[in-house]
Amino acid sequence: MNSERGWMQVKRRIVDILANIDNQELEKLFLTEEEERELTQHISLERIKNRAMNRILEEETMMFKNRKVKKYKASIVIAAAMIMILSTTAFASQYMDSLKQFFGQSASIAEDERSPIQGTDTASGVTMNVEEGIYVGNSGYLVVSFMKEDGMPFPEGASIPALELNMEHDVNYMVGQQLVDDDKKLIGVFEMDAMNDLDGLKARITADRITSAAITQAVEGPWDVQFTISPGKQREQGLNLTIDEGEEAMSLSTISVSSIGLAIEGKRTDGELDKLPEYTPEVKVIAADGSELMLHVSSTSTTKNGFQWLYNLDSKNNLVFLGDVDIKSISIDGNVTELK
Repeated sequence: MNSERGWMQVKRRIVDILANIDNQELEKLFLTEEEERELTQHISLERIKNRAMNRILEEETMMFKNRKVKKYKASIVIAAAMIMILSTTAFASQYMDSLKQFFGQSASIAEDERSPIQGTDTASGVTMNVEEGIYVGNSGYLVVSFMKEDGMPFPEGASIPALELNMEHDVNYMVGQQLVDDDKKLIGVFEMDAMNDLDGLKARITADRITSAAITQAVEGPWDVQFTISPGKQREQGLNLTIDEGEEAMSLSTISVSSIGLAIEGKRTDGELDKLPEYTPEVKVIAADGSELMLHVSSTSTTKNGFQWLYNLDSKNNLVFLGDVDIKSISIDGNVTELK
């Protein structure tokens, strides 16, 4: 059962449960605000969804006789907990799309391209959560968030002096930080380019402390989460394209496409293997409806096979997200490649 179908079954089961429960039974599950806050501090929505779906599968594959009440009581706990959790402001803000909170509503990411990590570490009442990664080629974003366990806001202008990414192989990265949700959530986004394939790379994100703008308040860490990168789905297409531009000559071998842009890999064929090319081709995304979107390069990086161009900017150097674009083909200097 795929996750979307499974989640729909969970929601249908909740409706069915609530239509058949006894109000007296439901009243026993009412919680005080203090109990709600305590219950939701360390809760994982993904774990609840998975356990609920597993429970539904178990129930649907077994025959129950004279156990209807016991069966429903077990399900009531799941349903009531999920309804309470999803309506709790602190919990809901924790699971809001951090990329959209950071970049804005235009940051559309296809769900099957997200790579959940959900690695956490807590110090001084603050939890760091390495939430997820989104990748294309040898590049990607890693999303990390910080929230206080008591749901209180951070001081104005709070930031982390040393928020760092380390990998078993060399990686170039930049990291941005932003307070969101009435200063209750501090998001960090790493934008990285790696020399090697990302799949299976061991990574580590660390943070030293959180300071205020006036550096008069601080929350001491450290926080440390280790994880292994496992890229989500992306479209990859082989290329057999050569470019000869002035004194530079190169061959292009692969194009990768995801919601965060296009990665084109190639190598120099002019003998200058130790140098990155200065030239960047004109690249357009062609949608199924015939519309075209011009993309501009944001980085040129070294890979184990040569170099990679990352295209994810518009003409004003704003980031472009492609999660809502039905891409049919890619044009590179007028040479069109149909995507399979």
